[in-house]
Formats: sequence, C-alpha cells, structure tokens
Amino acid sequence: MLPGLIKDAQSDHVINCLIPATVALHLSRDTREIGLLALFAWIVLQLLNRIITLNRQKCPHETWLSWSVILGLLLFNVRNIVLRDDYRGPVLVLLIGIGLLLGSQFSQRQWRNLLVWLAVSILPIGLFFTIQLGLRSDWSISSIFSTYYELVKPSMGSINRLATLSTFLTLAAWYSSTISRSRWRQAANLLFAVIGYWIVLGTDSRMAISAVPVAILLPWLGLRLYQRFSIKQWLSAILGATALLAVGAWEIVVKSGIESDTQRLRIASCWIRKGMFRSTERFWMGSGFNTDSISEACESIRPGNPFGHAHNTLAQIAGNHGLLGLIGLLAFTAVIVHGLWRQLPREQHRLDWSPWNSTEWGEISLGLNLALLFCALSTTVQEFSPVNQLLIGLVAGSACVAMPAEFKPGMTENRDS
Repeated sequence: MLPGLIKDAQSDHVINCLIPATVALHLSRDTREIGLLALFAWIVLQLLNRIITLNRQKCPHETWLSWSVILGLLLFNVRNIVLRDDYRGPVLVLLIGIGLLLGSQFSQRQWRNLLVWLAVSILPIGLFFTIQLGLRSDWSISSIFSTYYELVKPSMGSINRLATLSTFLTLAAWYSSTISRSRWRQAANLLFAVIGYWIVLGTDSRMAISAVPVAILLPWLGLRLYQRFSIKQWLSAILGATALLAVGAWEIVVKSGIESDTQRLRIASCWIRKGMFRSTERFWMGSGFNTDSISEACESIRPGNPFGHAHNTLAQIAGNHGLLGLIGLLAFTAVIVHGLWRQLPREQHRLDWSPWNSTEWGEISLGLNLALLFCALSTTVQEFSPVNQLLIGLVAGSACVAMPAEFKPGMTENRDS
C-alpha cells in the first residue's frame, strides 16, 4: 500500500508542475496559447489519472464511464480551450464543471500537493514583475499597476483576472504554510504568500486587497470561537468581527472608490434589466452568451468605455441565462454550503489559536470559498480567464472533499509527512 501511495504522490507532482508553467505562460500574449495548451494537458492528465484509479479500484462500470464521457466532452472542445475562440461560450461552464468534479474527488493528500504547486505559481508572476520593475528602476505599487496594463492585460483580459488569480494563489501559499510540518517549508510558503499579496496590492484591486485578509481571518477566528463559545456568544463574536472588518473595509477600501462602486452597481442593475427583463423568453433563458446587445444598451452608463460585462456574477448570470441560470447558480451555491457545513469540526477537540498547529481541511476550504464569494460579488469572476474558470471549479470542489472517517482533527496522518 505504501509504494502505491508514493507512486500516486509522484504522479500528482508530475502533473501539477504544469500549473506554474501555465501561469507563467499566461503573462504574455505571445505565449498565452502555449499556456492554454499546458492547462488543457493538466486537465486531460487529471481525468485520465482518475479513470485509471477507478479501474484499478474495480469501481462500477457506470462510474468510470461517466468520467470517460467528461473527458470526451473536453476533447471535443480542445479548439475552444486552446485557441480560445469563444470567451463566453459553453466551454466556460465546462471548465468550471470539470474543476468542480476534480476538486471534489481529490483526497486531502492530493489537495495538499495541489496547494503547494499553486503556491509555487506565485514565483513566475513575482519574477516577471521584479524583472520589469528592475528594468524601469521603479519599485512602487503604481509601477506594478502600469506594468500590468502594458504587458499582462492583453493576455489575461482585465486587471480583475490577475487580481482573482493572485488571491487564490496567495491563499494557497498561506494554507500550505499552515499545514506544513517542516519549518523551512512553512517559511518558504509564507514567503510565497507575502510575494502574492505584494502582487495583489500592485493590481490595486480593492476586491482582492480585502478578500485575502478576510478569507484568512474569519475562518480562523470563527472555527476557534465555535468550539469555545455557546451559539449565542459565537454569533455575537462573529457579527462583531464582521462589523469591524466591514467598517475597516469601508474606511480603507470602499470609501475611496465610492463613485466607481456606484457605477458598477448601475451597470449590474442595467445588465439584469436589459438582459433578463426585456422579454418573456429572456426572463426564463436570458440573452445567451453573446451579450453585445446588453453591452450596447448599457453603454450610456460609461460612454465610450463600457465594461463589456456586468461586473457582478449574479447580474451576469441573470443577463446571460435568466431565471434558469439563477436556479443553477443557487443549486451550485447550495452544494458548496452543504459541503462546508459537513466539514465543520464536530469533535470536542479544541483547535489551537496558532494556525500552524491546528489548521484543518474545513478551515482551508471555508477560506478559499469565502474568497470566491468575495470575488463573485465584486466582479464577473467567471469571465475571460480559463485559468480562473478552472480554479473556480476547484475551489468550489474543495467544499465537497470527503472527510476520512479514520482521521480525526489534529492527527498527524492528516498533515504533511
């Protein structure tokens, strides 16, 4: 059994090393297509690995056949994924769905390996900006922002794409640090997290700047108070902490860009009105993936420089897919919430205050999905970037990871060896 586990771990690392390569290649428009090919290869290899594992475990014919069908659908869409002919087509849903399936079926060991490689993916981004800032002899945050617009935006589509990606990578680095037993691994991953947040600051995205600390602090505090306080005390403490964070976010982040936020709320409202409430057919099914008509109808909100999207995931889905799309989003959210609830610690074992001694899987998946919620409410998180689309599915799938019955919170088997 042990040789089998070692072989599986090696296989995970060989496949996951494609992730930093994908991120690095996405930093330039010239290499973006190769990056999409690397992303496609990662998905195919993960699906093949899953099918082989199911066969080896003598699973029912119907189980591995279902995964084979998913692999077939992916292969049929290779052109749309690698050449990216349609940014808003059905391939968007396919990538998120595949990410969800893979993320939910990964074991905690596989997820720990994946988090490590996601953390390593910060290095090419940090190295890229370091080289560019060194050439300019300007290390300011504003210089990172201008460098992004000049060099990275043509590949990634908009600044919120890099901000969303950096948010997930930074959280992956932080949680890799907390679950590592080796001191040097803890220090290395913590350094990655610092570099990741430096990149987040450089994007000047108020969404990402707020999402990282909120996604780390609220699960850390909430789960520890949950085990020490009564329900009434816990609710009071969480509401108090949320209120403090909200006030801080208002004073530091939101207040400075209130005009921009008002504009985004107007565009989200317009997207729903013009996309969903324009006719009976659109009420049920929306306008479809082609949103040119909605963009034109809402251009008056930002004349000459329209967003081209709703800047809010709920509004975008309402405009694109109508009531049926919103029902699908509600079901998607319910799956995540149910999974997170199932992962809450049920034992009386108290978690230590130090995150390096007590972080368990429930806290990690809660933090990742809290960041996903934050991003979804602030931008059209599923648009443009296939890397982010896959990450959305993986993060959502982390809420559905099975909690091994033989493992209890705090046991060393559940941590890095």
